[in-house]
Amino acid sequence: QTSTAWRFVFQQPPPEPEREMSVLVESVSDLPALSKLDEKQLGGCCAISIKRFSEGDLDKKLYNRAAKELGISKDEVASTVDGLSALYIACCKKKLGPSSFKIFVEMLSLPKGHTDILYKYYTSNLETIRLALSKSSKRFPHYKNLKWRLEIEIAKRNLQHEIKPSFLMELEVEDGTGARSTKMMQCDYSVMKNACEELETALKQLNTSHCRRMATYIN
Repeated sequence: QTSTAWRFVFQQPPPEPEREMSVLVESVSDLPALSKLDEKQLGGCCAISIKRFSEGDLDKKLYNRAAKELGISKDEVASTVDGLSALYIACCKKKLGPSSFKIFVEMLSLPKGHTDILYKYYTSNLETIRLALSKSSKRFPHYKNLKWRLEIEIAKRNLQHEIKPSFLMELEVEDGTGARSTKMMQCDYSVMKNACEELETALKQLNTSHCRRMATYIN
């Protein structure tokens, strides 16, 4: 008599930090452009990016001078600085400290010298990036509660046997200061149905790579 042992191996989803890192890696759309730069060019663009965090909008002449010094076009400087700024903002919003950021840049498959430069400018200027982000960020009113009721008009004095449903809603929201307010809305069934279909479509799109990239800049 023989017995057979069965072993089932279930593939577990990656831990949450790894998923967040993967989303951040997907958000870096200019990796080929960064790879084409040498270390001097990348370092110069990183310095301009950090300067923009501390001083705000920069004079276009700065980009012209940098282009001449680094040996690349003004448009390449501007696009690289924009990409680096977006990268640093996304990492700062995800609250990546030095150790987490080091793991992240190593996932980008860039030359070792490039990852060292990105790490150096991020860790040395993290507080500057956070301060700039706190000044520029806006928190829009967000959902807290919803009360609703269905009203049905079954007849009018001049029109009998008419059924006309409508929804009355009281939406409670909270703004960036913590203050709450209510919004009253009324709509008929067709509008409510269309709104539900649009929201369901939006929820499905949240899992797409494009939406995940956008979330890194918004959240």
